[in-house]
Amino acid sequence: MADNGEPLTQDNRRMPPKKGGIFRKIFAALRSLRFTIIIIAYIVVAGAVSTLIPQNMDTEYYYSLYSPGLARFITVSGLSHFFSSPAFLVPVGLFFINLLACTLFRFTRELKKKSGRNFGPDILHGGLILFIIAASLSVYHRMDGSVMLAVGQSVILPNGDIMTLEDFEFQKYEDGRPRAWISYVTVSRNGESYLESHPLEVNRPLKLDAFSLYQVSYGNMGGRDYSVIQAVGDPGYTFVVVSLIITGIGIFVTFIPKLRKRKS
Repeated sequence: MADNGEPLTQDNRRMPPKKGGIFRKIFAALRSLRFTIIIIAYIVVAGAVSTLIPQNMDTEYYYSLYSPGLARFITVSGLSHFFSSPAFLVPVGLFFINLLACTLFRFTRELKKKSGRNFGPDILHGGLILFIIAASLSVYHRMDGSVMLAVGQSVILPNGDIMTLEDFEFQKYEDGRPRAWISYVTVSRNGESYLESHPLEVNRPLKLDAFSLYQVSYGNMGGRDYSVIQAVGDPGYTFVVVSLIITGIGIFVTFIPKLRKRKS
């Protein structure tokens, strides 16, 4: 009997609430295809719009370039520095959660199967998750700096080593066009040189510990030639490469069997 004295029927029978119902609903919403489409569409559209707007400029610059109302919208919304603003970071974080939720749901479902398991999409999703993490490392922990050195001058590198420009060579083609800029550098640690007169060229960087040295350009100041050398450290680079490899494996495992089935 129901509480009001009426007999229990299919319409008024009370079903006990499922445990964790609210969490299941949240989890289901986070991994839904609709949510994925909305997030991806926003990132693509907003990212495309931001490429049409000069990034990371002073507020006065936007007011001089656009109308006051549009300039205010650009600066307040974050479109003036889109890829480092909450307008971009929050959706990317939500997409990461969405992708993680989809991967966990599908992976656990595949584990429960007795046969016919296909972990290709899970490998693919795992590669994308690692790619997002690696990209975040690159964006927020990337080291980038340059210095102008004349022959005989030295600079302290990020790891504490000392680099000295021993010589500089500017090669030209017969018609006068630049052919190559070559800096010959010596690197020392604790007063002892471990790399002497190493040729540093534009397309041949020097790898030192967690960063690389690049020959960027050259110049002349006060009748004295100088070389511009750039130090770049990207902790996410290795993870980006690994994530792309994993993603490629996931694509192969996912789609190759389907193509074989179609051919057969």
